[in-house]
Amino acid sequence: MSGSAVAQLTAGNALAVALSYESRKDSVAKAGKLFSQYQMEILADVCNVILPKTNTPSAAELDVHGFIDHQLVSCYSKAQQAQGKVILNRIDQLSQTHFSMAFSQLSFEQQTQVLIAAEQQDLGFTANDEKLFKGLKSLVVFGFFTTEIGATQALSYQAVPGGFKGSIPYDSVGKSYGSLAYY
Repeated sequence: MSGSAVAQLTAGNALAVALSYESRKDSVAKAGKLFSQYQMEILADVCNVILPKTNTPSAAELDVHGFIDHQLVSCYSKAQQAQGKVILNRIDQLSQTHFSMAFSQLSFEQQTQVLIAAEQQDLGFTANDEKLFKGLKSLVVFGFFTTEIGATQALSYQAVPGGFKGSIPYDSVGKSYGSLAYY
C-alpha cells in the first residue's frame, strides 16, 4: 500500500474485482482471506472511524473491511498485503501502549485520536506508518464509494452527467467539435 496504491485501484482488474465483491454481515466475526478475525475487528473499527455513520451507514456497516480483505488478496502483491497487516498491528500496538487497551476497546474519540496520530506521526507512529495508513485509508474510501449506497446516496449519482439529448437540430450547436487541440 505504497504510493502506487491509488494507481492500482484504477489499473487492471481492480475495479472489476471491487464491483464483484458481495458484502457479508458476518465478516467481522470471522477470519478473512488475509486478516485474522482479530485484525478484521480492528479494520472494521478503522473503517468506522474514517467514514462513520451519518445519513448513510458507516463504512463498517457496509462491510468495507471485508472488501479490503478481499481486494488486497485479489489485486495486491504479497508485500503490500503484509503492509496491510503491519499497519493494523501498529495501530493496535500503539493503542495498547498509550491507552492500555486494544484499539477495538477504545472509545470512538480515542480511536479517532489514534488514527489522527498515525497521520501526524505522533504517539510513536513513524513516517512509514503514516504512509501505510494513508494507503489503507485510500482503500477504505475506494471501498465505501464502490458500494451501491456510497455511489448513489453519499455521492450525487448521475448515470449521464448533464443529461443526454439525442436528436437536436445541427443549427442549435453551430458546428462540430474536432481534435485540433491534439495536433
